[in-house]
Amino acid sequence: MALRNILNWSDPSLSGLIFGSGFVFLLSLSHFSLLSVIAYFSLTLLFFCMGCKVYVHLMGTLKKPCKDPLAKVEVMDLAISAENIEACLAPVVEGLNTATSQLRGLCLVHNYFDSAKFAAVLYVATFIGSILNTLTLLTITWVILFVLPTVYEQNQAKADEVLGQVKTQYEAINKKVAAMLPA
Repeated sequence: MALRNILNWSDPSLSGLIFGSGFVFLLSLSHFSLLSVIAYFSLTLLFFCMGCKVYVHLMGTLKKPCKDPLAKVEVMDLAISAENIEACLAPVVEGLNTATSQLRGLCLVHNYFDSAKFAAVLYVATFIGSILNTLTLLTITWVILFVLPTVYEQNQAKADEVLGQVKTQYEAINKKVAAMLPA
């Protein structure tokens, strides 16, 4: 299933499972060590699988019709090929190269205005960092990742109108400030 379908809640049970487990994982990290959280999640998964197998065998013994809940997982191909790794890493490497060249331009002040905007973003990031720790930011991001696509899809016309107005105002302010600065 595609990431877009999961984030848009096309299959609510799968999306809920992924969202819930990720959310519980992040909240657990705020109280326990990473090793403990991984061990407990693994134990939970193992006991769930064992419970499913016991259920299937019990239904078989009682001669009642039953589907194996783990049948889909059993037939999944979990092998990772070199082509899949290359396909996943190519965009990452391209993004890192682009980010590196952009950062070099910002730090060496190739464009005064862009470097000033970058400095302002970093300054705001210091305030956000003083208020929230990384785990809290990850948890908030996780929730937003699952909520925002659905909210946008339900209110697309209004959201596009507001975002268009914001973009127009930003471009106008950007042009005014850029005109004041030396090239």
